[in-house]
Amino acid sequence: MPASNTTRGMASDEALRDSLVDAFRKKSGEATTADLVAATGLPLSRVEAALPSVSDEYGARLRVTESGEVLYSFPRGLHSRYRGFGPSLRRFWKSFKKGALEAAKLLFKGWIVLMLVGYFVLFILLAIVAFLASIALQSSGRGDRDDRGGGLGGLFLTGRLLNSIMNIWFYSEIFKDPNQRSWEASQRAQKSRDRRPLHKAVFSFVFGEGDPNADRDELERKAVVAWLQTNRGIMTMSEFRALTGLSPLEADERINVYLRDFQGRPEASENGTLYFAFPDLLRHAERAASPSLPYRRLKVFSANKGRADFWFGAINLVNLAFGSYFLINAASPHHVETYLYKGRQMLKMGGDFMYVITSQLATMAGIANPAPLLAVALGFVPISFALLFFAIPAIRKLRLARENEALKVGNLRTVLYRAVLDRPEGVKAASIVPNADEARPADLEAGERILTQLAAADGGEPAADGTWSWPSVLRAKKDAAKLREAVKPGDFALGKTVFDSDAKA
Repeated sequence: MPASNTTRGMASDEALRDSLVDAFRKKSGEATTADLVAATGLPLSRVEAALPSVSDEYGARLRVTESGEVLYSFPRGLHSRYRGFGPSLRRFWKSFKKGALEAAKLLFKGWIVLMLVGYFVLFILLAIVAFLASIALQSSGRGDRDDRGGGLGGLFLTGRLLNSIMNIWFYSEIFKDPNQRSWEASQRAQKSRDRRPLHKAVFSFVFGEGDPNADRDELERKAVVAWLQTNRGIMTMSEFRALTGLSPLEADERINVYLRDFQGRPEASENGTLYFAFPDLLRHAERAASPSLPYRRLKVFSANKGRADFWFGAINLVNLAFGSYFLINAASPHHVETYLYKGRQMLKMGGDFMYVITSQLATMAGIANPAPLLAVALGFVPISFALLFFAIPAIRKLRLARENEALKVGNLRTVLYRAVLDRPEGVKAASIVPNADEARPADLEAGERILTQLAAADGGEPAADGTWSWPSVLRAKKDAAKLREAVKPGDFALGKTVFDSDAKA
């Protein structure tokens, strides 16, 4: 995603002011423009445009230092001075939009859970009703003694089994050590706290967890600003690539965005090395942060723990089986007529008994012809949902493998570019082994292709043993070191405060 998308994503003036207010709070209510840029990653021009509005609303006090820099200070705290109907209405609308969006997400997740769990519970209940009805009909119907005994005997044995289970549980709880009971209770409570809500777990299985690198642009901008502030406002293209991990073409496009947003300018050294100077970012009130940009994070299939995804799939499989059963039986009304005509003899077939019981329940509810309803509500709908429930994660898993491979290649590019910057005299792709799986793609030739691509853009020279040398990068390193030595940090020091608008007369 281009860095300019971040600017478009924060087009709202209110969102911009909120970001600056948060940055002031983090800096104890005092900062320069460069400090705000470093804290938010926002373009310098947008920060400068929004500062007057923030100063007016929150009552800023201005201080001018010996270097001529303006410090924005809020000695009485950051409290809005506007309490009228308009601001209140805007706050209400902002909260309403956020709440409406969250409610829509929750309803969608709830619908998925309702379809998955609701149909599963319904089918299990119908199966239990059919089972109990079968026992009741066998025990009360007219037939040979073995059939009646089988029904009653099965019901008797089932009752005895349930009774035994209850007795074992009851006596084990009564005579359990109090410490053991307390420990088990605490364990259950801990598991309950750690367990994700069902709707979030199901949604994670189906749609995943979103883009883990959604904040990449913001992190990159902060890292670039921090690099410039710790390296005297000078950056070469090879340094920019090594920091961001962008390909040569992407880096050429992205550096123009930084030049525009942070008032930078391209310049050439005496040896003809292209570099970029950002002097306006050197005036800051506190020590710059350490420039660092982590690897691009790999995407995960879901954030669920344990075997939750397995059980979601199993439940959906059960729904698919029951849905198929009802759809097939709804298309074969002859089975129902045969059962109703012959009565008890059909019990021994058992294949469509559950459908018959469900059909009779629907008839008792006042539905004269339940077959079309059962075909749609208990057949077509759960089958369609079950297939969709399986298809979306399956397609997503195939895409996930490709996307993670691309992320690994991007991370490997960062590793190789930094190696080129550190050792421009000679770099061999095969000899560089990243220390993290996030930078080890399955494609073993990816590293060589990355260096070949960089060589075409930056004049790399190959050797017979596969080692690449980079004379242009070596020259740029030496030139950048001289240029930084020529920059005097004292020229950008803020100095003492010579004017304070909050000072008492």
